[in-house]
Amino acid sequence: MVHLHVHSNFSFLDGASSVQALVDRAKAVGCSALAITDHNGLYGAVRFYDYARKSGIKPIVGAEMTVEGGYHLVLLAKDLRGYSNLCKIITRAHLSHQKGFAEASFEVLNQYRSNLFCLSGCRRGEVSALHLQGKPDAARAAAERYAEIFGRESFLIELQNHLLPGSNLLNQQIAGLAGDLGLRTVATNNVH
Repeated sequence: MVHLHVHSNFSFLDGASSVQALVDRAKAVGCSALAITDHNGLYGAVRFYDYARKSGIKPIVGAEMTVEGGYHLVLLAKDLRGYSNLCKIITRAHLSHQKGFAEASFEVLNQYRSNLFCLSGCRRGEVSALHLQGKPDAARAAAERYAEIFGRESFLIELQNHLLPGSNLLNQQIAGLAGDLGLRTVATNNVH
């Protein structure tokens, strides 16, 4: 078991736990690896990386990015080059918008896509949000766009069950979409 969508207290007003507490808990429940995906930044990445390695947990560095339209995506670095590309995406998202309103453009995502995994995001991800709005054709088009940018092996549809109204139906719909498009799925918890 590996959690791939986790927010630390570096996701201000959203995440509650320190990176150390998250790593300790991951180790206690038997995780071999953990991803920290704070909002639009890598503020705790160095602390997380160092502490996870010392604790015997493989650190996966990532971020939950806001993209054009205000939707969310999770980007995970595959390696050092992916980390470098993630840094470039984050930097450009912040520099191109007013402070506190970072958004990554599709042009920048396309330019720095290599060596990154992209997860479709939570209910605020474009694919899920469009399904929740009753727009399955638009959701499909969004999924196809992300698959074109990141590649079918690196873009994964994220399934979450937080026992919210409509979660089961949403998961069925987007899992079906993934199957239709030949995309892989990944179960996450959107830990805060």
